[in-house]
Order: sequence, then C-alpha cells, then structure tokens
Amino acid sequence: MSIERRLAAGLAAALFGAAAALGWSAPAGADADSPAQRIAESLRESPVYVDPSLDSALPEEDRAALAEQIEESGEPIRVVLVPLVSGDAWQGDPDQLVGAVHDRMGGESASYLTLGSSDQLHGTGFPTEEGDNAHYAALAVSYENDFADVPIADRIRRAVEITAAGRGREVYERETARYEEEHPPEDGGPGLPEIEGESGAGDDGGSAWPTPAVIAAVIAAVAVVFIGALPVLWRRWSARVRVPALPQHAVFDNADDARRDEVAARTHRELVEVGERLEGADIDAGPEAATAAHQEALDAYAAAGKAYDAAQGGPDGLADLAGALVLLDVSEDALSLAEAATAGRRAPKRRAHCFFNPLHGTATRPTPWRAVGTRRGVTVPLCSACAAAVRDRRTPQALTVEHEGRRVPYYEVPAEESVWSATGYGALRGDLVQRILRGDLRRSG
Repeated sequence: MSIERRLAAGLAAALFGAAAALGWSAPAGADADSPAQRIAESLRESPVYVDPSLDSALPEEDRAALAEQIEESGEPIRVVLVPLVSGDAWQGDPDQLVGAVHDRMGGESASYLTLGSSDQLHGTGFPTEEGDNAHYAALAVSYENDFADVPIADRIRRAVEITAAGRGREVYERETARYEEEHPPEDGGPGLPEIEGESGAGDDGGSAWPTPAVIAAVIAAVAVVFIGALPVLWRRWSARVRVPALPQHAVFDNADDARRDEVAARTHRELVEVGERLEGADIDAGPEAATAAHQEALDAYAAAGKAYDAAQGGPDGLADLAGALVLLDVSEDALSLAEAATAGRRAPKRRAHCFFNPLHGTATRPTPWRAVGTRRGVTVPLCSACAAAVRDRRTPQALTVEHEGRRVPYYEVPAEESVWSATGYGALRGDLVQRILRGDLRRSG
C-alpha cells in the first residue's frame, strides 16, 4: 500500500473522528451501511473481499481464482484485504476488523486472512482452533518466502492452501526451524528480518505526501460529514444541558463476548480431557521424581479449576480463562514428566506460553524485552508475532484487562492486585500454582 494512501486514510480517519467527537452521530440505520457491514455483505457473495484502494494488488482474475480455490476446498475461509491505519474504524488492528465483520456474518466458524503490520499476512478466526490454524498459516507463508516481497496473490493462495489443509502449525514449525538453520543467530536467537517498505515511498513509488487529488477527495468527504452533522450540532448546542448519551454500538463487546465464550468452551473441554488423563495415570509405584511430578500435575489441575471458576461472571473472565489454559498445560507437562520418569524415558521439554498473550500459544522462544519508559530488561517467551513487534519497537497485541476504568495490558496491573501480572502467567515466576492454591487469585480479583 502506498504512502499517499496511508496518509490519506489516516487523515480521513482523524477528521471523521474529530467530527464524531464534536457530537455528530450517524443517522438511524447507518450501521447497515457501515464498512464492516458492507464487507460482510460482499463476503456472502464471494469469500474474497478487496478494498478498492487495493485493486491493483489483487486484480479481478486473481480474486476469481482465489475464490474458486476456497470454494473447492469446502472450508469456511475468507480473505479480507483492507488497508489498516491507526485511527481508522478498527484502530489499525486486523483482529478488530475481523471481529466486526465476523459479528455481522452471524458468528459461524470461519478462518480469516487479512493484512497485518508491514503488509504481512495476518490470520485469525473463530473458534480458537480455526483462528490458530489461520494464524500459523499466515506466519508460515512469510517464513517460506524468507520475508521476501512476493506478490500478495501468491502469498494468499499459499496461505489458503495451508489453512484449508489444517496444517498451519505444522508448516509454521517446519519453516521456522528451516529459517533458524539457514539464518544463524547473532545475538542469542534468530529473528524476523527487518521488513522493508515501512518508511519512505510506497510500494508503487508514490511520493511521501498525498497528491492534490487525494487531499481534495478527503476534504470533500469531510465536508459531507460536517454538513450532515450541523443539525445535530445545533440541537445539542441549543439544549446545552441534559443531552442524553447516545448508545454505543456493541460490535466489539459482542466480539469480546464471542471470544470469551469460545475460550470458555475450549477450557471446559480441556479440563475434562486432562482430568481423564490424570485419573488414568499409573504413577503410584513410580520413583520419587515421578511422584513429585505427578503431585505437581494434580496441583496445577486444581489451580486450573479455580481459575476457570473465577472466570465465570468475573470482570476479566478472558484473563482468568487464559490462566486456566496455562495451568492445564502445566499439569499436562508435569504428568508427561511423571510418566517419562516412571518409564525411564528422557524428560520431555516443558512448554512456555507467549508472555504478552498466553492465548497466542506455546510456539515461543526466549526474547529480551524492555517496557517503554524503563531501563530494566527481562527475557520472556514470545510468539513470533510478538517477538517481531518487540524488535520493530511496535506494541505487541497483549491480553488486556479492565483496570481503574480503562483497558490496559494485563502486566501493567500492579503485582499485588493480579496474580497474572505478578507471575506473567508463569513466565516471570515459578510459583503460579502455589499462589493460586493459597488464594491469591481470589484476593487479586
């Protein structure tokens, strides 16, 4: 996407936001013509949506071939190519875009492929399994191409192929291993290379500023909004007081609720599965190391149950559910260790969840990180997307919680108020299980 398009989109978003801040509200029924609604309606006709500004990136013939590929796969895959900039309707966040569109599509299972940061592919979806598969498929394509400037049509075709086959994580792990071998680390671990095109001219060689035509189009659009807002502004200015608050659209709340419901269902399912595995384990007569690991597995399972219970109706249910999933993995890892010790096998490696958001999974590697405004650094396990954000000095997509009336990354909550913040979901301290069993979760909630 060219720089002039990015600037124009950002300028338009800022001006439209200013108009909204002055008190303009969309007329009744405007949501029916919202960007997310228009995308959803288009996706009902074809699984591929391309914003007009990106027509040249994915011409009509490529779209038709891609739609045919998706339809032949029989899988619910959708491609949504929209230029994202900070301050737009989705705050530049592909997950917010997908959440808004998915909400209007009726909430059925689907995988989405969109554009993320640096015009790299971004995969997500609902339920969690679909989203994880698409997420890793999108990352795998970048690794397969060594982050080269491959045409977007080719990258999406490959991502659809991997997603449809359900092989996202498999291909991702294979390609990251290959990349690691072919690009030896220089400072403790391989990383994503610098992605070109973030500064300077756009990919079409355009200038670094919008053209007069683009500026004129933006000004004209803003003028339409302002003129349409004048009656509302006048009524509110005249009333001066007792202006009722306008109801906010619930799409993001709905998306959050849907996400929480999916994670809750996954957590409940894993609680049952891990419980059955623990019940069927034969560790009683094992060596001391085996019995100790077995007890750790039982303790972690009990802590997971407490976190799951705390999530039911709690103010930050998703954060507690994420903790329950982490604890279930701790339980499974400890049980695997106990079984290996009993059988005299080599101890398996324990998994480490992404520090910024445990729901990103356990395909992580230790990565140095220093929070903005601090001098103290720490090494934490990060997924590839969060590690790339740290290296590029961007803000990772962290798990957020409600604190003092606003949403903040969970690790910004004071340690004495949150067991998850105090331990980094186990990434910072090894006493997460003990803290929860002694009641820290209840006190911090």
